Formats: sequence, structure tokens, C-alpha cells
Amino acid sequence: MSAGAAGAGRGKGTRVPVPPSGHRDANWYRRAATKTSAAQPDAQPSGRVTDDDAWAVVSHIAAGILLYGGIGWLLGTWLGHRPLFIAGGVLLGVAFALFMLFRRLESKGPGPETLREDRS
Repeated sequence: MSAGAAGAGRGKGTRVPVPPSGHRDANWYRRAATKTSAAQPDAQPSGRVTDDDAWAVVSHIAAGILLYGGIGWLLGTWLGHRPLFIAGGVLLGVAFALFMLFRRLESKGPGPETLREDRS
């Protein structure tokens, strides 16, 4: 297929502007391919739960376990009864992580219901 045939459906001379930062991400290329404005960011409704929230859950819980478990290990090494302090630190870390996540996700509120695309 020639270059002329590949671009036959597109308007001539229409260019999608490069973002001010100069960084072209996947969304920019997607907008450029559909000829919508690449200068405008994708609009996401406020309060929408995204994939970032799933990573926040994993990272908060892992950080809580490691941080407070490590503090429990240090206290257990210093004061004795290491297994007791480690277990207490891990439980405290999970409790704090869940509390922080609850507060973070609570402030977002329920988002609008959207149907997911069938990717099969």
C-alpha cells in the first residue's frame, strides 16, 4: 500500500500540535491518529476510580507492612521479644495503611457509572 493510499481518508495539512512539554505519550499518538486535539489532556470525571487506585492499595499496604514491621523488628532487637514486636508492627502497619486508604478513597466519592468496553 502506498503512502498516498494510506492517508487518503485523512484531511490534508491537518497536524496535531505537539504538547508544550514536547513529550508525546500514547494518548497523544492516539489523538493524533484520530485527528482530535492532542494539545488537550484527556478529560476524566472527578471522583472516578482509576487503575491508579489499585496500585495505591497495594503500595500503601506493602509500605505499611515493611515500615512498621521494620520498626517492630528494631524495637524487638533493642528491647527483646522480637517476634512479638514484629507481629505488632505488621498489624499496626496494615491498620494504618487501611485507614489512610479509606480516607483517600472516601474523599473521591462515587463516580458516574460507566460501562467497560468488551475487549474479547
